[in-house]
Amino acid sequence: MIEQMYEFLFTAVMIVLSIIAMGYLIRAMIGPKFSDRILAVNGVQTLIIMIICILSVFQGENYIVDIALIYAMLGFVTVVIVCKAYLRSHHKDRTKDLANLKEEVEK
Repeated sequence: MIEQMYEFLFTAVMIVLSIIAMGYLIRAMIGPKFSDRILAVNGVQTLIIMIICILSVFQGENYIVDIALIYAMLGFVTVVIVCKAYLRSHHKDRTKDLANLKEEVEK
C-alpha cells in the first residue's frame, strides 16, 4: 500500500517536472534575449537532474545518482562555454562599433 503511494507520488512529481521543463523549452525557443535562453536551458538541465534523482529513488539504484552528477557537471561546463563564446563575439562586435563611432566623430 505504502509502496503504491510512493510510486504514484514519484510518477506525479516526474510528470509535473516534465511539464515545467516543456515550459522552459518553450521559453528557450521564444526568448527575446540571449540571457533568457541560457537561463531556460539551465532550468531544463536542473529539472532533468531532479528527474534523474527521483528515478534513482524510484528504482532503488544508487548508480543513477552518479549519472545525475556527471550530467550536472556537463551542464555547468556547457553553459559556461556558451556564455564565454557569446561574450567573446559580442565584445568583437562592440569593438567594431566603437571603432566606427570614433571614425564618424573624427570626420
